[in-house]
Amino acid sequence: MNDRIDDLLSDWLDDADESPEGNSDVPISEASETVAQSLLIHGMLADIGSRDDDSEAERIHAVMQRIDAEFAADSVNVALKSVPLSRRRFAILTSALTIAAAVMVMFVVFGPHQSVSAAMASLEKVVEAAAKPFDRTYKVRVAQEYPRDKRPRNLSQEAWDREAPEQIDGATIHVRGADEYVMTVLLKTGETRTSGCDGQVSWSFRENGPVHVSTDLNRFRGGMPGNQQDMPFLNIHANLSQLKIGFDVELADEQETGADGTLLSRLTCIRKSSDVRGPKQVDVWFDAEDGTVHKMLLDGLPRGRGGPKSVMLELVDQSELASDFFSHDAHHEPGRRIKSE
Repeated sequence: MNDRIDDLLSDWLDDADESPEGNSDVPISEASETVAQSLLIHGMLADIGSRDDDSEAERIHAVMQRIDAEFAADSVNVALKSVPLSRRRFAILTSALTIAAAVMVMFVVFGPHQSVSAAMASLEKVVEAAAKPFDRTYKVRVAQEYPRDKRPRNLSQEAWDREAPEQIDGATIHVRGADEYVMTVLLKTGETRTSGCDGQVSWSFRENGPVHVSTDLNRFRGGMPGNQQDMPFLNIHANLSQLKIGFDVELADEQETGADGTLLSRLTCIRKSSDVRGPKQVDVWFDAEDGTVHKMLLDGLPRGRGGPKSVMLELVDQSELASDFFSHDAHHEPGRRIKSE
Protein backbone atom coordinates (compact mmCIF):
# COMPACT_ATOMS: atom_id res chain seq x y z
CA MET A 1 0.00 0.00 0.00
CA ASN A 2 2.80 2.45 0.83
CA ASP A 3 4.41 1.79 -2.59
CA ARG A 4 1.14 2.62 -4.30
CA ILE A 5 0.84 5.86 -2.38
CA ASP A 6 4.43 6.82 -3.24
CA ASP A 7 3.73 6.16 -6.93
CA LEU A 8 0.63 8.34 -6.87
CA LEU A 9 2.39 11.23 -5.17
CA SER A 10 5.25 10.98 -7.66
CA ASP A 11 2.80 10.99 -10.59
CA TRP A 12 0.96 14.03 -9.21
CA LEU A 13 4.14 16.05 -8.94
CA ASP A 14 5.99 14.91 -12.09
CA ASP A 15 3.22 14.44 -14.68
CA ALA A 16 0.67 17.20 -14.19
CA ASP A 17 -1.03 16.82 -17.57
CA GLU A 18 -1.50 13.11 -17.79
CA SER A 19 -4.79 11.52 -16.84
CA PRO A 20 -4.56 9.49 -13.59
CA GLU A 21 -6.59 6.71 -15.14
CA GLY A 22 -3.71 6.03 -17.54
CA ASN A 23 -1.16 5.37 -14.79
CA SER A 24 -3.05 3.70 -11.99
CA ASP A 25 -6.06 1.54 -11.48
CA VAL A 26 -6.74 3.28 -8.15
CA PRO A 27 -9.74 5.64 -8.35
CA ILE A 28 -8.91 9.24 -7.40
CA SER A 29 -11.34 9.17 -4.47
CA GLU A 30 -9.73 6.02 -3.08
CA ALA A 31 -6.26 7.50 -3.50
CA SER A 32 -7.35 10.65 -1.71
CA GLU A 33 -8.75 8.74 1.21
CA THR A 34 -5.75 6.41 1.37
CA VAL A 35 -3.27 9.31 1.42
CA ALA A 36 -5.15 10.91 4.28
CA GLN A 37 -5.34 7.64 6.21
CA SER A 38 -1.64 6.99 5.69
CA LEU A 39 -0.70 10.42 7.00
CA LEU A 40 -3.01 10.00 9.96
CA ILE A 41 -1.62 6.60 10.89
CA HIS A 42 1.96 7.85 10.71
CA GLY A 43 1.09 11.05 12.55
CA MET A 44 -0.71 9.59 15.54
CA LEU A 45 1.56 7.49 17.74
CA ALA A 46 0.39 4.18 19.10
CA ASP A 47 -0.04 5.47 22.65
CA ILE A 48 -2.76 7.90 21.54
CA GLY A 49 -4.92 4.94 20.64
CA SER A 50 -4.32 3.22 23.98
CA ARG A 51 -5.45 6.14 26.14
CA ASP A 52 -8.89 5.84 27.60
CA ASP A 53 -9.39 9.37 28.87
CA ASP A 54 -12.93 10.39 27.94
CA SER A 55 -12.13 13.96 27.02
CA GLU A 56 -9.31 12.96 24.70
CA ALA A 57 -11.48 10.30 23.12
CA GLU A 58 -14.00 13.02 22.28
CA ARG A 59 -11.30 15.18 20.73
CA ILE A 60 -9.97 12.32 18.62
CA HIS A 61 -13.53 11.50 17.57
CA ALA A 62 -13.97 15.09 16.45
CA VAL A 63 -10.84 14.85 14.30
CA MET A 64 -12.10 11.60 12.77
CA GLN A 65 -15.40 13.27 11.94
CA ARG A 66 -13.43 16.01 10.19
CA ILE A 67 -11.64 13.37 8.14
CA ASP A 68 -14.93 11.72 7.18
CA ALA A 69 -16.31 15.10 6.12
CA GLU A 70 -13.25 15.86 4.00
CA PHE A 71 -13.34 12.53 2.20
CA ALA A 72 -17.01 11.68 1.82
CA ALA A 73 -16.84 9.45 -1.24
CA ASP A 74 -19.82 10.75 -3.19
CA SER A 75 -19.05 14.44 -2.92
CA VAL A 76 -15.38 13.93 -3.70
CA ASN A 77 -16.08 11.91 -6.85
CA VAL A 78 -18.57 14.44 -8.23
CA ALA A 79 -16.37 17.46 -7.54
CA LEU A 80 -13.14 15.97 -8.84
CA LYS A 81 -14.56 14.90 -12.21
CA SER A 82 -15.36 18.50 -13.13
CA VAL A 83 -12.01 19.95 -12.02
CA PRO A 84 -8.71 19.88 -13.96
CA LEU A 85 -6.21 17.25 -12.84
CA SER A 86 -3.72 19.73 -11.45
CA ARG A 87 -6.40 21.31 -9.24
CA ARG A 88 -7.52 17.87 -8.08
CA ARG A 89 -4.00 17.04 -6.99
CA PHE A 90 -3.70 20.34 -5.18
CA ALA A 91 -7.03 19.79 -3.38
CA ILE A 92 -6.04 16.29 -2.30
CA LEU A 93 -2.64 17.38 -1.01
CA THR A 94 -4.21 20.36 0.78
CA SER A 95 -6.71 18.09 2.53
CA ALA A 96 -3.97 15.66 3.51
CA LEU A 97 -1.84 18.48 4.91
CA THR A 98 -4.86 19.79 6.84
CA ILE A 99 -5.24 16.40 8.53
CA ALA A 100 -1.51 16.23 9.26
CA ALA A 101 -1.67 19.71 10.80
CA ALA A 102 -4.65 18.66 12.94
CA VAL A 103 -2.70 15.67 14.21
CA MET A 104 0.28 17.90 15.03
CA VAL A 105 -1.98 20.25 16.98
CA MET A 106 -3.29 17.30 18.98
CA PHE A 107 0.25 16.37 20.00
CA VAL A 108 1.20 19.95 20.91
CA VAL A 109 -1.98 20.66 22.89
CA PHE A 110 -2.67 17.31 24.49
CA GLY A 111 0.91 16.06 24.97
CA PRO A 112 1.66 18.14 28.09
CA HIS A 113 -1.75 17.24 29.51
CA GLN A 114 -0.93 13.55 29.13
CA SER A 115 2.44 14.05 30.86
CA VAL A 116 0.79 15.72 33.85
CA SER A 117 -1.90 13.04 34.00
CA ALA A 118 0.73 10.29 33.96
CA ALA A 119 2.69 12.02 36.74
CA MET A 120 -0.39 12.43 38.95
CA ALA A 121 -1.46 8.83 38.32
CA SER A 122 2.01 7.70 39.45
CA LEU A 123 1.78 9.90 42.53
CA GLU A 124 -1.58 8.33 43.36
CA LYS A 125 0.05 4.90 43.11
CA VAL A 126 2.84 5.96 45.49
CA VAL A 127 0.35 7.35 48.01
CA GLU A 128 -1.81 4.22 47.91
CA ALA A 129 1.24 1.98 48.38
CA ALA A 130 2.46 4.07 51.35
CA ALA A 131 -0.93 3.66 53.06
CA LYS A 132 -0.93 -0.15 52.82
CA PRO A 133 -0.04 -2.00 56.06
CA PHE A 134 3.26 -3.42 54.80
CA ASP A 135 6.48 -3.18 56.80
CA ARG A 136 9.35 -1.19 55.32
CA THR A 137 12.65 -0.07 56.84
CA TYR A 138 14.54 3.00 55.61
CA LYS A 139 17.96 4.44 56.38
CA VAL A 140 18.38 8.21 56.46
CA ARG A 141 21.46 9.72 54.87
CA VAL A 142 22.39 13.39 54.83
CA ALA A 143 22.80 14.31 51.16
CA GLN A 144 23.93 17.91 51.63
CA GLU A 145 24.67 20.25 54.52
CA TYR A 146 24.16 24.00 54.42
CA PRO A 147 27.46 25.82 53.73
CA ARG A 148 28.58 27.46 56.96
CA ASP A 149 29.71 30.62 55.15
CA LYS A 150 26.41 31.32 53.37
CA ARG A 151 23.72 32.37 55.84
CA PRO A 152 20.32 33.03 54.21
CA ARG A 153 19.33 36.70 54.40
CA ASN A 154 15.97 35.89 56.00
CA LEU A 155 17.53 33.80 58.79
CA SER A 156 18.74 35.33 62.04
CA GLN A 157 22.28 34.75 63.24
CA GLU A 158 20.88 33.00 66.32
CA ALA A 159 18.95 30.54 64.21
CA TRP A 160 21.95 30.08 61.92
CA ASP A 161 24.21 29.19 64.85
CA ARG A 162 21.71 26.78 66.36
CA GLU A 163 22.56 23.09 65.97
CA ALA A 164 20.09 20.28 65.72
CA PRO A 165 20.03 18.08 68.85
CA GLU A 166 19.95 14.88 66.81
CA GLN A 167 22.30 13.42 64.23
CA ILE A 168 19.84 12.57 61.53
CA ASP A 169 22.51 10.93 59.39
CA GLY A 170 22.32 7.18 59.96
CA ALA A 171 18.87 7.23 61.58
CA THR A 172 16.59 4.23 61.02
CA ILE A 173 12.90 4.49 60.22
CA HIS A 174 10.45 1.57 60.27
CA VAL A 175 7.00 2.21 58.81
CA ARG A 176 3.76 0.27 58.48
CA GLY A 177 1.00 2.04 56.61
CA ALA A 178 0.03 5.61 57.36
CA ASP A 179 0.24 6.00 61.14
CA GLU A 180 2.63 3.35 62.43
CA TYR A 181 6.33 4.08 62.61
CA VAL A 182 9.42 3.72 64.79
CA MET A 183 12.45 5.95 64.44
CA THR A 184 15.77 5.58 66.23
CA VAL A 185 18.23 8.47 66.11
CA LEU A 186 21.52 9.29 67.85
CA LEU A 187 21.55 12.53 69.85
CA LYS A 188 24.53 14.87 70.14
CA THR A 189 24.75 13.86 73.82
CA GLY A 190 25.61 10.30 72.77
CA GLU A 191 22.22 8.90 73.82
CA THR A 192 19.73 7.34 71.48
CA ARG A 193 16.16 8.51 71.19
CA THR A 194 13.42 6.19 70.04
CA SER A 195 10.06 7.54 69.01
CA GLY A 196 7.09 6.03 67.27
CA CYS A 197 3.37 5.56 66.89
CA ASP A 198 1.19 2.44 66.97
CA GLY A 199 -1.82 4.07 65.32
CA GLN A 200 -3.48 4.76 68.68
CA VAL A 201 -0.88 6.77 70.60
CA SER A 202 2.48 8.33 69.77
CA TRP A 203 5.44 7.92 72.10
CA SER A 204 9.08 8.87 72.64
CA PHE A 205 11.84 8.12 75.14
CA ARG A 206 15.58 8.40 75.62
CA GLU A 207 17.76 5.56 76.82
CA ASN A 208 17.24 6.08 80.55
CA GLY A 209 14.28 8.45 80.64
CA PRO A 210 10.53 7.98 80.99
CA VAL A 211 8.28 7.12 78.08
CA HIS A 212 6.30 10.15 76.93
CA VAL A 213 2.91 9.14 75.48
CA SER A 214 0.33 11.26 73.67
CA THR A 215 -2.96 10.71 71.88
CA ASP A 216 -1.77 13.30 69.34
CA LEU A 217 -0.31 11.04 66.66
CA ASN A 218 1.95 13.85 65.40
CA ARG A 219 3.26 14.87 68.83
CA PHE A 220 6.74 13.36 68.44
CA ARG A 221 7.33 13.74 64.72
CA GLY A 222 9.50 16.82 65.24
CA GLY A 223 12.70 14.97 64.43
CA MET A 224 11.40 13.54 61.19
CA PRO A 225 12.98 14.81 57.98
CA GLY A 226 10.80 17.50 56.45
CA ASN A 227 8.40 17.66 59.37
CA GLN A 228 9.02 21.36 59.97
CA GLN A 229 7.58 22.19 56.58
CA ASP A 230 4.54 19.90 56.73
CA MET A 231 6.12 17.34 54.43
CA PRO A 232 7.12 14.36 56.61
CA PHE A 233 7.97 11.20 54.71
CA LEU A 234 5.69 9.10 56.90
CA ASN A 235 2.66 11.18 55.95
CA ILE A 236 3.35 11.60 52.25
CA HIS A 237 -0.01 10.03 51.34
CA ALA A 238 -1.76 12.69 53.44
CA ASN A 239 0.06 15.45 51.58
CA LEU A 240 -1.27 14.52 48.15
CA SER A 241 -3.44 17.62 47.92
CA GLN A 242 -0.45 19.81 48.80
CA LEU A 243 1.68 18.19 46.08
CA LYS A 244 -1.09 18.53 43.51
CA ILE A 245 -1.76 22.19 44.24
CA GLY A 246 1.55 23.59 45.43
CA PHE A 247 4.03 21.55 43.38
CA ASP A 248 4.73 20.92 39.73
CA VAL A 249 4.88 17.14 39.43
CA GLU A 250 6.81 15.51 36.60
CA LEU A 251 7.33 11.84 35.75
CA ALA A 252 10.74 11.09 34.25
CA ASP A 253 10.74 9.42 30.84
CA GLU A 254 13.59 7.08 31.70
CA GLN A 255 13.40 4.29 34.26
CA GLU A 256 16.37 2.96 36.19
CA THR A 257 17.29 -0.27 37.91
CA GLY A 258 17.65 -0.31 41.69
CA ALA A 259 20.38 -2.10 43.62
CA ASP A 260 18.12 -5.12 44.05
CA GLY A 261 17.16 -5.22 40.37
CA THR A 262 13.79 -3.50 40.80
CA LEU A 263 12.72 -1.28 37.90
CA LEU A 264 12.27 2.21 39.35
CA SER A 265 10.37 5.23 38.04
CA ARG A 266 11.09 8.75 39.31
CA LEU A 267 8.79 11.62 40.24
CA THR A 268 10.15 15.14 40.64
CA CYS A 269 7.97 17.56 42.63
CA ILE A 270 9.09 21.21 42.53
CA ARG A 271 7.53 23.82 44.80
CA LYS A 272 5.74 26.48 42.76
CA SER A 273 6.49 29.43 45.05
CA SER A 274 7.86 30.38 48.46
CA ASP A 275 4.29 30.84 49.67
CA VAL A 276 3.85 27.06 49.52
CA ARG A 277 5.01 25.17 52.59
CA GLY A 278 7.29 22.21 52.10
CA PRO A 279 10.77 21.44 50.77
CA LYS A 280 11.80 23.17 47.58
CA GLN A 281 11.99 19.85 45.76
CA VAL A 282 11.04 16.24 46.44
CA ASP A 283 12.33 13.40 44.27
CA VAL A 284 10.73 9.98 44.66
CA TRP A 285 12.06 6.75 43.15
CA PHE A 286 9.39 4.06 43.31
CA ASP A 287 8.67 0.55 42.14
CA ALA A 288 7.06 0.94 38.73
CA GLU A 289 4.84 -2.10 39.44
CA ASP A 290 3.46 -1.60 42.96
CA GLY A 291 4.36 2.00 43.88
CA THR A 292 6.65 1.17 46.83
CA VAL A 293 9.07 4.03 47.51
CA HIS A 294 12.70 2.88 47.30
CA LYS A 295 14.36 6.28 47.60
CA MET A 296 13.16 9.74 48.52
CA LEU A 297 15.19 12.93 48.41
CA LEU A 298 13.95 15.95 50.37
CA ASP A 299 15.84 19.02 49.16
CA GLY A 300 15.65 22.58 50.47
CA LEU A 301 14.72 21.71 54.08
CA PRO A 302 14.45 24.52 56.65
CA ARG A 303 17.65 25.65 58.37
CA GLY A 304 15.91 26.96 61.49
CA ARG A 305 16.66 23.94 63.71
CA GLY A 306 20.18 23.48 62.40
CA GLY A 307 19.33 20.55 60.18
CA PRO A 308 20.81 19.63 56.80
CA LYS A 309 19.82 21.09 53.45
CA SER A 310 18.76 17.76 51.97
CA VAL A 311 18.34 14.19 53.14
CA MET A 312 17.88 10.89 51.34
CA LEU A 313 15.73 8.05 52.65
CA GLU A 314 16.63 4.65 51.19
CA LEU A 315 14.72 1.38 51.51
CA VAL A 316 16.90 -1.28 53.17
CA ASP A 317 14.41 -3.98 54.20
CA GLN A 318 10.84 -5.12 53.63
CA SER A 319 10.76 -7.98 56.14
CA GLU A 320 7.62 -8.44 58.20
CA LEU A 321 7.98 -7.13 61.75
CA ALA A 322 6.34 -8.39 64.95
CA SER A 323 2.69 -7.43 65.37
CA ASP A 324 3.49 -5.28 68.44
CA PHE A 325 6.68 -3.78 67.02
CA PHE A 326 5.21 -0.26 66.79
CA SER A 327 4.15 -0.08 70.46
CA HIS A 328 6.64 1.41 72.92
CA ASP A 329 6.54 -1.72 75.10
CA ALA A 330 8.48 -3.58 72.40
CA HIS A 331 11.44 -1.17 72.70
CA HIS A 332 12.16 -0.85 76.43
CA GLU A 333 12.32 -3.03 79.52
CA PRO A 334 9.18 -3.66 81.61
CA GLY A 335 8.44 -1.19 84.37
CA ARG A 336 9.65 1.93 82.56
CA ARG A 337 7.89 5.05 83.88
CA ILE A 338 5.11 6.37 81.61
CA LYS A 339 4.25 10.07 81.30
CA SER A 340 1.06 10.98 79.47
CA GLU A 341 0.85 14.31 77.67
